[in-house]
Amino acid sequence: MAKGTLLTALLSLLVSASALLAEISPEELGKEGVIAYYHENYLEAHKYLSQAAAQGNAEAHYYLGAMYFNGQGVIQSYEESARHFTVAATKNHPGAQMILGVLYIQGVGVPQNFKRAARLLLLAAKQNNVNAQEILGWIHQNGIGVRQNSMIAYAVWNYVAANGSDWARMNRNYVLAQLSDREVYEAQELSLQIQKLWALLERQNALTRPDDRRISHRRRS
Repeated sequence: MAKGTLLTALLSLLVSASALLAEISPEELGKEGVIAYYHENYLEAHKYLSQAAAQGNAEAHYYLGAMYFNGQGVIQSYEESARHFTVAATKNHPGAQMILGVLYIQGVGVPQNFKRAARLLLLAAKQNNVNAQEILGWIHQNGIGVRQNSMIAYAVWNYVAANGSDWARMNRNYVLAQLSDREVYEAQELSLQIQKLWALLERQNALTRPDDRRISHRRRS
């Protein structure tokens, strides 16, 4: 085959492949990227996830955030990681909301902002993200971005413990000694009416100062 003919054939194949990818939905592109990610084929994952993210796929932004955070197939960048998590979080992705909340607590890739962290964690907790629920109890116990409230911490951890979290159960039992019998009763009632608890937390606008950076020794490792 002549060089010119071979080049024409290769270009035709590339154009056809590009057209085929353009016809795939962002959801399907995202799924392909996630599969490649879990097979640790990060080059392939980045290709599909980037295309899906460009079309607004929240899941793709979430996994790109993970890749940039860990330096998987890309140059590690906490700022780029936070950017992708932010986009996914604004699209109501609970995993991204939870991780971005932690990044705001730590000040990694974003300026430290406890109030914003608390809001993100609550959004994720309301969508049944267990990690967000666990951390939400922790920030209320320690007054991180919210007014310190051991009863609220107990209520959140009691709910999560009932769903199988040993870490939440351990911390709930630790907080128990700090509460009166009436507070324990009220906290248990709230944990049985979880939507009422989330609504209560949404109404709480009197948050602690943003420079209140107390970190408890019981922080999750």
